[in-house]
Parts: sequence; structure tokens; C-alpha cells
Amino acid sequence: MRPLTLAFIAPTLVTGCSHLPSGGLQDAINALTPAASVAAPPLVLPPAPRPTARVGDTYVFGAASVRRVAAVSPTALTWTTTDGQRLRTGRDFFTPVLEQTLPDRRITSQLSGQPADLWPLSVGKTVTFNELRTTTLTTFNRTVQTPLRWECEVVDVRVSQVPAGDFETFHVSCKSYRQDFFLQLQTITWDYAPSLGHYVRRTWYERGRPRQSQLGAALPGSLATAPRVAATLERLQQLQP
Repeated sequence: MRPLTLAFIAPTLVTGCSHLPSGGLQDAINALTPAASVAAPPLVLPPAPRPTARVGDTYVFGAASVRRVAAVSPTALTWTTTDGQRLRTGRDFFTPVLEQTLPDRRITSQLSGQPADLWPLSVGKTVTFNELRTTTLTTFNRTVQTPLRWECEVVDVRVSQVPAGDFETFHVSCKSYRQDFFLQLQTITWDYAPSLGHYVRRTWYERGRPRQSQLGAALPGSLATAPRVAATLERLQQLQP
């Protein structure tokens, strides 16, 4: 992963001035006539390699949700969160969480297939893999297993504007299906920024409603001290409308 920089949105004021061209009235008329719009060249990004995470790398989503890399192994990452959770994920941002404990349930997932084949990211690339999700409902002492099939695609490249700044990103979409049912269950999308080695936006559906999480700041492990993270959160909260 490249060194990260702390980034915030800052309003940009663009000013200009008008003057009468020295060539006479016709030049003045020409200067005031809108020119034909010129289409911007399409955004092109080179294939994005799989990033390397480092212990301590910290990401703030919104103005309050902090995720920090607590441990790195060849196959998984362990994260700590603002509310004291510990999550275990694969090394690929688009795969489901492997282990998570919530107040009323514990969720573990086993993946099969080769999701890492989506790397290096390039437009049009696809991958399919399977998940066996086990949900243990602590309140009812009940366990439910759900077999899922995931289909992921690198849809396009785009400029993603988030509170942390503007990033050139790959837009990745993943859809899940029950292995014994043809209807789509969930669609999750990510805008992945190669310059950051992490996604800057995630969208999904929860209880039938669209949800979105946007990057507010990113700090490399060497800078992600407790005082600096606290100052980052305070500043982001002040920027809230």
C-alpha cells in the first residue's frame, strides 16, 4: 500500500475577470460567444495490482467510523473499529467479512473459489466465488447456514468525490445469490482508488434501503496516533452540514 495522506474536502473558489479584447467589436462579440463544448477525454487507469496492507493503517468513514488494521496475515486482515469490534476479512476488499461478532449474533464465512483472480483490476474483468455463511443467533442459541454465490465485475473507471478528496477509481459491483435460488439477494459496490490502495466509497442495501459509506480521511500507521485520530474526527465533525 502506498503511503497515505490525511485528506479533507476544502471548498475551492474560482474567480475570473472579463475584459474587452483589443481587436475591436467583432473580437469582443466572439469572446462573449460560448465555444462549442469539448468532451473531456475518457478516464483511463492502468490495471491495479493487489495492495499491501500495513498494521496501523487507519481509515475514517463518515465523521465517526474508524477502522484500523490490527494484524496482517498472508490470507486475512484483522481490523479494530470505533465501537471496540474486531473484524477479520480477506485481503480483497470486495469479499465478505470472514468473522464478525455483533451484540445478538456471530457471523463467520468460508470462501471457496479464487476471488483474488479479479486482480489486477481492469474494466470488464469478472470473478465468481462461493460463500458458506454461518450465523449464530446468541439470543436464541440457533445456528443458520446460508450458501451464497457471488459474481463481481469491474464495471468502469470514474472520478469519485468523497469527503477525503477526489480520487480516480475502479467501480466494482458484486451481486450475491443463494446457490439454490435464482433471485439476486444483494448488490454491493465499491469505488477503489489505486493511489490509496483502498476503497473510498461503498454502497449496499440494508432492510430494503440504499446505504452508503464514504471515506473521510486516511492515515498511515506511523501517523495514526490516538491524538491525531481524535483531531481528525473533531475536524470531520465540524465539516458536517
